[in-house]
Amino acid sequence: FRWDYVEQQKDKEALPGFRILHKEGVRAKWVNPIFPSLSYASWTTLSTGLYAENHNIIGNYFHDSYRKETFELFNRTLTSNQRWWQDAEPIWTTATRRGRKVGTFLWARSDIPVQGILPHQAQGFQLTKGAGILGTNLEKTIKMLQSEDYDLVMVYNEHIDNKGHQFGPTSPELMLAVQEVDAELHKFLKKLEETNLDETVNVMIVSDHGMTSGTPQSKAEYVEIDDYLNMDDVSYVIDRAAVAAVAPLPGKADKVYKQLKHMRGIDVYRRDDIPEEYHYKNGRYVQEILVCAKPGFIISGADSSKQIPRDPSSPRPMIWGGLHGYDDKHPDMRTIFMAKGPSFKKHFKGEPIHLVDIYQIYAHILGFEPQPHNGSWSRVRSYLTNSAS
Repeated sequence: FRWDYVEQQKDKEALPGFRILHKEGVRAKWVNPIFPSLSYASWTTLSTGLYAENHNIIGNYFHDSYRKETFELFNRTLTSNQRWWQDAEPIWTTATRRGRKVGTFLWARSDIPVQGILPHQAQGFQLTKGAGILGTNLEKTIKMLQSEDYDLVMVYNEHIDNKGHQFGPTSPELMLAVQEVDAELHKFLKKLEETNLDETVNVMIVSDHGMTSGTPQSKAEYVEIDDYLNMDDVSYVIDRAAVAAVAPLPGKADKVYKQLKHMRGIDVYRRDDIPEEYHYKNGRYVQEILVCAKPGFIISGADSSKQIPRDPSSPRPMIWGGLHGYDDKHPDMRTIFMAKGPSFKKHFKGEPIHLVDIYQIYAHILGFEPQPHNGSWSRVRSYLTNSAS
């Protein structure tokens, strides 16, 4: 959910749900994402408050070179490997261990035990299209809060992200998707009022990243990695579009680096030279070479079995309506934070915060100390009615 989607709506009376949050709650000007601004890495940051190099879910696709195992976005068998998830304790694990009753709907891999602990009700991520599933899960959330004594319910929906990838972040289809999600949000907020739950329940709306355009009309330029890289010199190439990782064969790192340095519109780093400000280079699964597209450029993955994931061989390049994963300072990667409830001020718009900051707010509201994290309390305390921490 890009930071400016609400303001993009031409009809100022549209989005009654988000308007309620703006009027009766708090919102940040925007939220600065992490690097890479990709879904699985960002979901894990939202749930732990850690940068990618600390929680080790460094993207949507990555590879453990030692164990010869791969993590792939839509492969539930591969992402279900418990070993990926033991480096950081998510909020649902801490809350459950502290005696809170927690439920999740489609939230990352909240269905995978961490330290042997699962939430009371856990549904992990799976590809689920449309806004209707959001409405269904929010209806279940009302029941869980009203009669089942849940302390924390986390609901994820990818409808807006899907339409952004397909049609682009400024498309009519994207704007309609925002309206469809808002309709479900509005029904939920009104139901909270009708049941008087709004007096005790805090609602937080967060997102993982923004979106930028990949269409020819936006003048996005696709750069074929095959035009520069000899695939005989590498074990594999992981991901594409905004950012890719390359694993050279033994003794080939210098050669591969020199090949990739010639890519137009691309920054190429050896692992030790990855900027510290990315908070990425020390991750366990970071490869020897990182390839980062500059804004306006898109990496077209290799037409090879060594490419993970492998895009269709035809047409080439595969065109993205919208995409993300760029440098976290790219304005289009910014996302949102909105909230409403007794723990938050009313009609307050605050300064930008960082994605790593949001986790500690959950712990504050739930009444326990957060796990060690990378967030800053000073950036979020102004949003809260009781900011002592």
